[in-house]
This record gives sequence, structure tokens and C-alpha cells, in this order.
Amino acid sequence: MINKYLVKYRNVTVLIMLSAAFGPVRNVILGRMLSISDFGVYSLSLTVVGMLYPLLLFGQQRGSIRFFIKNSVTDYDWKRPIMILLYIAVLISCISVPIISWYYDVGYPFLYFCICAITSSLITELLANIVRSSGKYELALLLQRSVRIIIAIIVVIFFLSDLSILSSMFYIFGTTHIFYGVFIYYYVNKKINLGIKKVPTSSQKEGLYFSVMDVITLVNAYGINLIIAGILSLDYLGIFFAVCIILRVYETFVQSTDFVVMPSSGDLDKKGLIVIIVKNLIIGALISLFFIVFGESLLSLIYAQKYDEYLYLIPYICLVGFVKMMDVIPSSIVGGVSKKRVLKQYVFFNIALTLLFIPGSILSILYSGLKGAACALIILYALRSIFGFGILYRIYELEKEGY
Repeated sequence: MINKYLVKYRNVTVLIMLSAAFGPVRNVILGRMLSISDFGVYSLSLTVVGMLYPLLLFGQQRGSIRFFIKNSVTDYDWKRPIMILLYIAVLISCISVPIISWYYDVGYPFLYFCICAITSSLITELLANIVRSSGKYELALLLQRSVRIIIAIIVVIFFLSDLSILSSMFYIFGTTHIFYGVFIYYYVNKKINLGIKKVPTSSQKEGLYFSVMDVITLVNAYGINLIIAGILSLDYLGIFFAVCIILRVYETFVQSTDFVVMPSSGDLDKKGLIVIIVKNLIIGALISLFFIVFGESLLSLIYAQKYDEYLYLIPYICLVGFVKMMDVIPSSIVGGVSKKRVLKQYVFFNIALTLLFIPGSILSILYSGLKGAACALIILYALRSIFGFGILYRIYELEKEGY
């Protein structure tokens, strides 16, 4: 099984790395083109999209993965629950995004882009997940990531044309997302056959456990950005976002681990678990060493010295990335195969941790600014990892049959 995992992991990691390369290219170009204030608004838009669309999935993407680990996706009418969820989610986004736009006073182009990108991301995530459930990991990932490549190409065109008007970019990015979402809808409907069996409501209810986890994860991941924008300013959010570009390298391996481990976790034995842990430890350490040694020179070069004053954050961001690479291992396995009682323990612990994280991060930012934000994230993911590995110890060493 572990050889099969490693092959899938290799293929998925290569695809993620190829597609992920376009994200930093896009952000670096925009970081250089836009003013610090406009880059802060752009960073806020990515925060809103990145936070809202996973919340509006209501955990159904993970709930369906758990169900289709044991059942063939082509035996079931997977389309009906997806369409119901889409209608509800898009309606909620059309209500919530205008409120956010009004609160931060960022204008209609911001609103247009966020609603279009959220809608497209919902369609893409849900339907690519069906492809993933059929075992076609590489195709599913390609469907998920291609829009990022398209947007990056558009950004390069803006750069070569010397156009740096953020409002125009928002309109073009949003329209691109909508066209891509329509394409994904028709493509997957032709690619994956519909069955006649009804997806049981128990699967959808189980997905709601994951919606709680998604809320927690997203508050932890993106909440810090909203706190920075609220306590400090959108300018500081843009600065933090610019330096955090190095996190994208770690997240390539975080995402590839989760993408492959969760649907295959039912077959993962102790030896396979050890291989995954060692792999992430080594890769995380090598990435950290590279950025600690070369990070300041590299970021100074790509941003044309624009953010040099804040490059002292690099070691802290490296540590955030390293602990995230460890945290994803128990998170993926517990989400994939654990019984409900273990899942509840994991969820309740993360709820408690998040309730402490929010006021803790506020105090940390008030006291230490952006360094405080990074330190809050380090503590958060370290505690999540420790608790998660404690659960894995019980699964693999003490009570595997009962878990």
C-alpha cells in the first residue's frame, strides 16, 4: 500500500508544485505592481474567498470522501446533493460578501470578484472532489488548480502591458472564474457517470462534523489576516501577505499529503505512517534551512526591496510552515478513518484551541505586531500537532480495532 501511496503522492506533489508555482508568481508581480495599500485590498480579497468558500461547503467535500472510500461514486446520484448545496452556498455568499465589503470600505470591484471567485471555487471543489472519489487524483487536482494558472497568465499580461489598476483586475479575474466554473460543471458531468442510488443523508450529516473542523481551520488560517487588517491596517496585511509567500512552498507538501492520505487512510498501516512522518520532517527541515539561509536575499530581490524592513519575519514564517507540515498528518488520518467518538474528541479540542487562539492572537498582535501574528500561528499548529499525534498513537498502538 505504501508504494501505491508514494506513487500517488509523487504525482500529486509534482502537479501541485507546477500549479502552485503560478500563485507566488502572480502574488510577486502584484506585490511589485500595486501600491502597498492596493496590495492589502487584494490580500483581503484572497482572505475572504479563501475563508468563505470552504465554509460554504459545510464539510460535504470531506463527508463524501469518507462515504466513497467504501462505495463506488458511479453507483450514486452524486449531482443532486451538490446542486442543492450550491444554491444555498451562493445565496449566503451574496448576502455575506456585501457586508464584508461595506465594513472594510473596499468597493464594488472587490465585491464582484469575491462573489464570482467563491461561486467558481464551490463548483470546482465539489465536482473535482467527485473525480477524486473515483480514484483519479491527478485529474481532480488538475481541475482544481488550472484556474490559478489562467489567472497568473492574465497577471503577467497586465504586467507586460504596464496596467496596474486594481479595479480592472478584479473585474477580469472575477469573469474568468465564472467561465471556468461553467466549464468544470459541464466537463465533470460528462466525465463521471451518474448512478441511481441516493447518497444517504447519514453521509451528509457526517460531513457537518467536518464543517465544524473547517470553521476552526479557516478561522485559524485566515482569521489572523482579518485581525491584522482590523487592528493594524490593510497595509500591514499586504506586508504580512507578501512575506508569507514562502509558506506556499510548505503548503504544496501540506496539500499533497492531505490530498492523498485522507482517501487512502483506510489502508495505511503503521509502517506507512512512519514513512509519511519522516518524509514530512525531512522536507520541512530542508525548506526551512533554505529560506533561513537565502530567504532575505530572495525576497528582497523579487520584491525589489519593497518589503526589506519586514524580512526579519522569515524564520518565524518558516516555523509556521514546518509545524503545519506535521499537523496535516494526524488531521488527514483522523478525518479519513477515525470513528465518530474520536472525530468528536478532535473537533472539541480544536474548538477549545480556537477559542483561546482568537483572543491570544489579538493580544499577541497588539504587543508584538506582525511577529506576534506569526508566533500565535506557531503555537496554534504545534498544539494541534501534539494532540493529533496523541490520537494517532492510540489508533495505531493501543486501540486500533476500536478506533
